[in-house]
Amino acid sequence: MTEPVSTTSDHSGDLPTAVVGWLEAALVGKITRKERFVARREGWLVDVECADGSTLQGFLRLERFANGKMKQPSCQVRRETAVIEALHARSIAVPAVYAHSDALQATLFERVPGHDGIHELEDAQQQSEIAKDFMRQLAQLHGLSVRDLDLPELPLPVSAEEYALAGIDELERSYAASVAVPDPLALLTFQWLRRNIPAPPTRPALVQGDTGPGNFLFVDDRVSAILDWEQAHIGDPMEDLGHLYSRAFFHPWGEMPELIDVYTGSANQSLDKEKLHFYRVASFAKAALGSTVAVNHFQVEGPLPMLIFFSIAGERGLAQSLADALHADVERTVLPEPERGPSRSLSLPIEEISDYVVDSELMPELRTPYLRNRAVQLRQLARYQARRGRYLSAVVAQELKELRALSLGAVDTIEDGLAQLNALIEAWDEARIGDIARYLSRRAQRAEALALPLAGRYSNLVLSPI
Repeated sequence: MTEPVSTTSDHSGDLPTAVVGWLEAALVGKITRKERFVARREGWLVDVECADGSTLQGFLRLERFANGKMKQPSCQVRRETAVIEALHARSIAVPAVYAHSDALQATLFERVPGHDGIHELEDAQQQSEIAKDFMRQLAQLHGLSVRDLDLPELPLPVSAEEYALAGIDELERSYAASVAVPDPLALLTFQWLRRNIPAPPTRPALVQGDTGPGNFLFVDDRVSAILDWEQAHIGDPMEDLGHLYSRAFFHPWGEMPELIDVYTGSANQSLDKEKLHFYRVASFAKAALGSTVAVNHFQVEGPLPMLIFFSIAGERGLAQSLADALHADVERTVLPEPERGPSRSLSLPIEEISDYVVDSELMPELRTPYLRNRAVQLRQLARYQARRGRYLSAVVAQELKELRALSLGAVDTIEDGLAQLNALIEAWDEARIGDIARYLSRRAQRAEALALPLAGRYSNLVLSPI
């Protein structure tokens, strides 16, 4: 029996011994490179010198064990591997599978050449051609017969609710378990989704479940590989189109209406805009509230600044998507001017101190991209906390003013106002839902403005129209 992989090792440079042994035995070779990849899920760049003298370049996806048990959900790597193998056999642009271990929850995939930063391209024509190529490949994926794929781990939905709420039930449970009191935006989202179930698709499809920019590689003006299939399932192809909007929110890649036209032309189908509104809201719910769950259950080795920003900025995208679906116009808002408070106890602002420590003392000594990224995360967190401290009293005053304007009665604290707002949402008065959605959108905009020190490359996010 394979021993559980230790979680006490240094994740920045130590690939677990059990995984190293398995890979070298499975590939009949010697590992010559093992480098931790900077990403949300644990991954490693691995080179193996094979017995025939060739060098195999792979990307290792690994689910750690914890307390002697598999990390949950333990089926992610297994499901992702099975889906990629099935698609590779049908000439879909996915990596080959070099080796897989169920016991270790690990798979070594082909390291396909290419870049994932389509949003970083300065050549608009190249960006457009890549995005259109992806949309054609997505239509090809959705055109595959789900029965011919032979993926018994992926059940076929049997009702409109099962199609529409794929992943939502699990998200709602995990979100409820991670908070003492639900946020009104989350409560409104779950209520709205359950009240607006669209019709099931005329033809089910394999959907990636988190598809779009940032989850594929490209070379020149063509897609070389579609990555990250851990959320794949049988569902409504419109769900993947909804995911394109949430991913394009963080990774801009062109005009969404034009790209949707490329997809519908390739798939030879019309567009149901109301259904697309539903799946855009559902996708932002998974991105934003899923990140909130991750923040609330944060483990020290995770990318905390990115998770916080994805949660906060994602909630702004969610609030705006929900308002659009409700046909409620949303006005832009800005942070109120910070109020003057008592003089600070430190002669230097905390962000200046953290900048000096990270840039002058840590960065010159850190040799791996993973550790350098961890130092940047510390600097981002210090800047975020300092910004929140400066604006806190002014933002609280603005929030109380707007909560009282919703005719909630006496509102003395933010907590009291949000509790009353939750009660209104649960009662679901159609005449007031639009006003609630507008307030939640303004609130989310302020939260995003406070979180700008965490944004990194994800600043100035714009939601594409449907």
